[in-house]
Amino acid sequence: MKVLGLALATALFILVTPATAAEYQGRNIDGKKLAAKAYYYATGGVYNVQVRFKDNRATIYFDGGSQTTIRLKQRAIANPNHIEGFGKLGQFPLGGILSIGLDNDSNFIGNSQLSDSPLAGFWRISLDSKALQNFIRK
Repeated sequence: MKVLGLALATALFILVTPATAAEYQGRNIDGKKLAAKAYYYATGGVYNVQVRFKDNRATIYFDGGSQTTIRLKQRAIANPNHIEGFGKLGQFPLGGILSIGLDNDSNFIGNSQLSDSPLAGFWRISLDSKALQNFIRK
């Protein structure tokens, strides 16, 4: 019963929290997949990905169909080559500090446990400049 109450309270909080779009140079960049490279601290790997922004989140799409959603450090993007966010594989951020998820894909990250480091869920995204400029011009 306590879990149901917590879930209901969290859902209510999310519904009443105002959403604001991710933006670059004052323009809304929500909704379109953009080519990018993503660095993940937990693996030390850099991945060719596509990224779709929505509010203060970015969904990272990997080759092969897997994806993860991270919470952006800032929704206003000043440098498209240095976009930071947090989120562990298999988790989906809710609100400001909560996340839910069922499982981490241990085959993808190379081990079954993520580091206890505070940076374990750190991502850095670098957008492809041509894809971004094409999106901004539209």
